Amino acid sequence: MSKIDETRLIEYLASHPDFLTHHADELVKRGVQFPALVPARTGANIIDITSKITDKARQEARDALQANQSLLTVAAENMLHWQDLHFATLGLLACHDLAGFSQMVNEELPLIFGLSSCFILMPQEVAFPTAESHGFITMPQAEMNALIGDDVIYMGKPPQSLQEISAIDAESIAILRLPDQLPSPISQTFLILGGKQADSFTNDKGKSILLHLSEMVGVSLLSLLEATYQNRALT
Repeated sequence: MSKIDETRLIEYLASHPDFLTHHADELVKRGVQFPALVPARTGANIIDITSKITDKARQEARDALQANQSLLTVAAENMLHWQDLHFATLGLLACHDLAGFSQMVNEELPLIFGLSSCFILMPQEVAFPTAESHGFITMPQAEMNALIGDDVIYMGKPPQSLQEISAIDAESIAILRLPDQLPSPISQTFLILGGKQADSFTNDKGKSILLHLSEMVGVSLLSLLEATYQNRALT
């Protein structure tokens, strides 16, 4: 015998309210119990299931409302983040030198996106001469590759090796590779974003926005490096 569909059963009982009135005694004889129903019976021996149906309908309505509110919240948050990306892009385009770029990344991006920290991580082996003096953090390339492997983006708990860096102040973190189509050292460089909450960066939150941000940061940095070191190869 196939399992009785609960919804169809409730619909049947709702359209045949006298069913239990006529068959209650027979059901009790067969050992049927009603633990979830109102136990009190009327003088006519009727089992009241109205509250059960009402509670179920109310819960379904609450679930539907909560789901709609969640969708609206996600849509609103995404819209705000795209606006944030627009402001960040304008700020990066306005940078005229590496000092301004460093200030934009380290100070302005955290304000725009509500971050706890933000900085550039560049391999020591290919870093330009004034990288550290301009606020960039350098690290052996092998250690950097261990942070993210072959992935383009990492989102989650800060890796132990980054927790030891004083510039990191984050409950969660996003590590983004700058575009690999760009020349060295840009293609080996990471953008590090620190989140204020443990769930600030998870795989279901704004990944496309972050990837667009990494592209803008990479292009802006390349332009400034070319202008600063135009008489020497970036490699």
